[in-house]
Amino acid sequence: MIIVTNASDNDITRAAVTFKPGENKFKTGELSDGKRAQISAHTKLKVVVVEDRPIETKAQPKAQEKKS
Repeated sequence: MIIVTNASDNDITRAAVTFKPGENKFKTGELSDGKRAQISAHTKLKVVVVEDRPIETKAQPKAQEKKS
């Protein structure tokens, strides 16, 4: 996941993407390296790449095999 934080009070358009104030979340691969570089060059925008992790769930008990 990619999170772009807009630190201003107004929408900012950069790399053909409009960012609302606060956090703007994108799927990994949704913003190319070139777009991320253009976005990072703006003083009010901060780009953070977050590793995607599966949501933790309670482990299900394994089914026991029956011996015949």
